[in-house]
Amino acid sequence: MSLPKPALIPILYASALFAQHAIAADGPFDGQWSVVLVCPETTDHNGPVKGYQYQFTVSITAGEIQGEYGTPGQPASVVYTGRVSEDGTLEIAASGNTGRSEYSVGQVARGTRYGYTMQGKLAGSGG
Repeated sequence: MSLPKPALIPILYASALFAQHAIAADGPFDGQWSVVLVCPETTDHNGPVKGYQYQFTVSITAGEIQGEYGTPGQPASVVYTGRVSEDGTLEIAASGNTGRSEYSVGQVARGTRYGYTMQGKLAGSGG
């Protein structure tokens, strides 16, 4: 089974906004974070790709990031794991399954597995 090229999946078109709403005492960014993942409408070699927005929560414990949207392994789901350093630098790996094809780069079939990485920066209670 051939997986789509990870570089063509949402990383090219997505941005995630983190807004902290509960703080734990272990590390500077530990706690529950509210995340909004925004993938705007775009066009690829197959035509238009509809945009979407997911809102979900991730937790950071001792600098380790863990979160998910949807039911892992099912269509329109994604699992996030990663690390946040003490200066707020984020390294996140995402793996999931696509939703409806009109929302997927390459118009791939619903449930197609994908993965990508993200980098970012947290500062204070946002990022």
